[in-house]
Amino acid sequence: MLNQRTSSVIAILLVLLSLLLLFSYGTPAWFGNVSWAIFPLNVQQWKGIWLGAFVHGSWDHLWGNVIALAIFSALFLIQFPKQWLRFWVMQHLLASLLLWLIGNVGMDAQHTGTAHIGASIWVYAFGGFILTAGVMQRTKQSMAIFFLVLLMFGGFFWGLLPVDPKVSWQGHLSGLIVGVCIALWKVKQWLPPIPLEQELHENDDADEGEGLDDPYIHL
Repeated sequence: MLNQRTSSVIAILLVLLSLLLLFSYGTPAWFGNVSWAIFPLNVQQWKGIWLGAFVHGSWDHLWGNVIALAIFSALFLIQFPKQWLRFWVMQHLLASLLLWLIGNVGMDAQHTGTAHIGASIWVYAFGGFILTAGVMQRTKQSMAIFFLVLLMFGGFFWGLLPVDPKVSWQGHLSGLIVGVCIALWKVKQWLPPIPLEQELHENDDADEGEGLDDPYIHL
C-alpha cells in the first residue's frame, strides 16, 4: 500500500500531467458544450468555475504555472508531506468560487465578464499558504522556506496589482486569500507530530536559555 507522502507525489504528477495533456490535445469532447473558463457571476456558465484553472492560453502561460506549482508543491511537501492533495482540493474549490464572485472587480464595462483561465490561482494559493505557515510556525525550517519563496519569487506580489489587462490579478488575489485562510485554519492541525526526544531537547535548550538571561542565582 502506498504511504501518504508517495500518494501526494503521485497526485502532484497527475495534476501537472493533466495540465500538459489538456493544452496539447484540447478539452475532452465528452464534457459536451461546457466552457472551460471562469466567467464571473455568469450563472449559465457555472460549470466552468472549477474547470478554468486547467486550461492555458499559451506554452509560456502553461510552463510558467507548471514550474511554479512544482516548486511550491515541493516546498509544501517538506512541511506537510501528507496534506498536499487535501489542500489542493480545498484551495481549488474555494479559490475558483471566489474568483467567480470577484472576477469583475476593477473591470471596465468593455471587459466585464471576461473569462479567467490558468493555474496561477493555485500557485498563489500555495504561495499564500507557505508564507503564512512560515509566519505562524517560526521554526528554522519554515522560515528558511519562507525566505526562499520570497527570494525565488520576488515578483510574486506584483501579480496582485492590476498592471497588465491580460493577467488575472483577481485570480491571483483569490488564490492568495484562500491560501492564507486555509493556513490560518489548518496549519496547526496538519503539522506532523514532533518526536518526543526532539521536544525534550528543545525544552532543555529553552530552559538553558532562560537561565543565561536570569541575572539572579537561585538557591
